[in-house]
Amino acid sequence: MAKTKKGDFIHGTAFEVRGYIMLQPNPDDMEGSERSSLKNVLRDAVGRGVSVRLLINCNVMQYLWTTLFCVQMNWICGYTCCGIDNRHYNWVMGNLHTKMWVIKMGNETVAYNGGIDISLGRWDTEKHDNSKARQMNGKFYGGAAGYHDSAMRMLGPIVVDYERHFHQSWNDPYPAFFPFHILPKYDWVEPPHTRYTPSRFQVQLLRTLGCKGSLKGYYQNFAPRGELSGFRGLLKMIENAKEYLYMEDQFFNHAELMAAIKQRLPVLKFVILLTNDQATPALFSDARYYLQHQALKLLMEDSELSKKVFIYRLVRDTDMSEPLYVHTKLFMADDEYVITGSFGAERSALTNDREAGMGIYDKEGKYIKEMRKRLWSEHLMLPLNHPILEDPVRGSQEWERQAKDAKGRVRSYFPKNASRNIITDLFEIIYEIDGRCCINLAEFHT
Repeated sequence: MAKTKKGDFIHGTAFEVRGYIMLQPNPDDMEGSERSSLKNVLRDAVGRGVSVRLLINCNVMQYLWTTLFCVQMNWICGYTCCGIDNRHYNWVMGNLHTKMWVIKMGNETVAYNGGIDISLGRWDTEKHDNSKARQMNGKFYGGAAGYHDSAMRMLGPIVVDYERHFHQSWNDPYPAFFPFHILPKYDWVEPPHTRYTPSRFQVQLLRTLGCKGSLKGYYQNFAPRGELSGFRGLLKMIENAKEYLYMEDQFFNHAELMAAIKQRLPVLKFVILLTNDQATPALFSDARYYLQHQALKLLMEDSELSKKVFIYRLVRDTDMSEPLYVHTKLFMADDEYVITGSFGAERSALTNDREAGMGIYDKEGKYIKEMRKRLWSEHLMLPLNHPILEDPVRGSQEWERQAKDAKGRVRSYFPKNASRNIITDLFEIIYEIDGRCCINLAEFHT
């Protein structure tokens, strides 16, 4: 953002944002830390003549914070540069959940997409040591002292797809639920970008735009019946996995996805799922336990095949009583393919909310392997060049060894079997809506 100049742009969408969050917190330089706050960085960009456009999620819980941020940004910009946006089916607790930035800097454009919002408790380091710098940006929900997440930085033709996605969303002619933010349309111009020829990567933008949302009049210019390429991409990845699946997700409560993994288990050598104890956040925790248990128990029904499935959570190694919260949405197969972005393994994310992510196929298998090694190096606290990380099977055995040893970050996990009750019913109505028009699951999966 700091490299942008007059004529450039900063486009962003967010589930949750706080303007006072410092992008470079430093307890020894409070003045510099304040200058690095999102609000001040964007203010400086506007002052340089940079065009800023932001779409921020709005539902019942986010309305106040989103309104405060957008009112402040619109005053800074002098025009409507920040839109309060809830154009999806479930306006009560559904989400514009995409965490995405597209930034033009002269003759280059860069895009970011993943699970990270610029909000409370998200800033962290690989050490997860609850440093003074981290404390400057507050704590995540439930007071989790550590926060694990990821985002991808992209150059090349894929940034055109991300900018087009933003342009389509901003220019959607159907007004948002809160119509006092009238978004001034802007013309499409393909952003400048590096052209890699040939590329060993195949990269595809994957989205969730619920069909039921389209029936309300949203997305008619670009997805008139919605789009579930994120869900379909995950199913296709699972169906084509040959050796292993490694997945990091906040909830893992989507039974359909677990059923697809179960069907593939006879072929695979192992499946590792990294998630959280559903006690955090406390709101609706029993409902989350119930749904997570119902989904994950599908992988345990066959006594032999279940031996290939390993489910873990993380703790801070410096204080093992504190959870290290896993917020990543990352799904990997065979050191060849990865899907990552804002959508997780839950029904609303894959069928209703507005989400974006990417599928990356690496023909040579080098980049995805390095990504796996880097993640496992952090979680297992091993050097990146440790020989155990080279082979996925040996690496998976190290996960299990460390979980049994219980001296590092990794812990075995399986959710408690909470009872279904009226709170669970309410949770599914409010949070986990199915945004598909077609409820014939057999038809959907074919």
